[in-house]
Amino acid sequence: MSFSSNSVIAKARAVVGRSLTAEDYTQLAAKENVPDVCAYLKQTARYGKALAAVNPQTVHRGQLEAVMRRSVFDIFESFHRFDYTESKEYFKYIVMQLEIEQILTAVQCVAAGSTDTYIAAMPMFLTEHSCVDLPALGTAESLIEALHILEETPYFAVLKEPLIAAAETGKVDICDCELRLYKMYYMRLLKYIEKNYKGAAKKEMKRTVLRSVDMENVVSVHRYTLFFGKDAGNVGDVLIPFKYRLSPETIERLAAEKDIAKIASELANIGYRHGTETPQTVELLTERISLDYLRKTLRLSQNASVVYLALTEMLEIELKNIKTLIEGVRYGLDGAVILNMLVI
Repeated sequence: MSFSSNSVIAKARAVVGRSLTAEDYTQLAAKENVPDVCAYLKQTARYGKALAAVNPQTVHRGQLEAVMRRSVFDIFESFHRFDYTESKEYFKYIVMQLEIEQILTAVQCVAAGSTDTYIAAMPMFLTEHSCVDLPALGTAESLIEALHILEETPYFAVLKEPLIAAAETGKVDICDCELRLYKMYYMRLLKYIEKNYKGAAKKEMKRTVLRSVDMENVVSVHRYTLFFGKDAGNVGDVLIPFKYRLSPETIERLAAEKDIAKIASELANIGYRHGTETPQTVELLTERISLDYLRKTLRLSQNASVVYLALTEMLEIELKNIKTLIEGVRYGLDGAVILNMLVI
């Protein structure tokens, strides 16, 4: 292993060492309001520097979440400047994920005529790295105008058909847009891995990515059969077309099952296990399965790219936990209830 690879792995593990602990989450879940959450986060190794200039008594939820998002992106950016291994190129896929999130949010806001909401929450730090003119996209007056703004980006061809249809019908199918965008994202990422990695490194990278796809597809199967009444035989139409352990037979069984404990059992049968306690939702189940794997990978892998990939996913999980905590505290939920909603 090269010096650069060793350095990336050491730095990634140091970042994980500053993660919020189970005790931190317990303390945060017991807070009575968002300023108290902010004050606690200011004392942590992870977010103290990012929140140094923030006044907990005047901060509101949106501002706090924006600072959290920026602080995590700064970690990604620091790796991009510091890293001289193959994993350096993965930064553009982090940017792509954020672009997809912003495009989907902007499209929804444009369709609803509430672009001011998008502009207020738009992460300005992303604009210098993005191929998308995010401010222009967020102020588009129609879906067709939004589509024209995307014309010089890889997202145009993907969204052309659904956005033209939405402009004609007045209804945007955001689930279809999301599926199309993530199909493109994973296709590009897997092609990048195929081209740039060899042997065990390629195998480990593909396994890490495809496990994530499996978990996303498990959630999609459950949502579409439970909430949208999709027939189990047609559920493949709403899945990302890549897989690691999810066979057609497993997908069919998952599509026919609504009980979370039985879904957990089905996943355990194909090697996706998490503890003994069944979470409340399929989303929590898949995220906890993923977190267990990511922790193990980050601890044991000697592949700098895989370690970095695991780190990015773990940081995203932590961000989601903080958002869940903030919402739970805002609405006065009991601390124990909030903790059950977290991926720990």
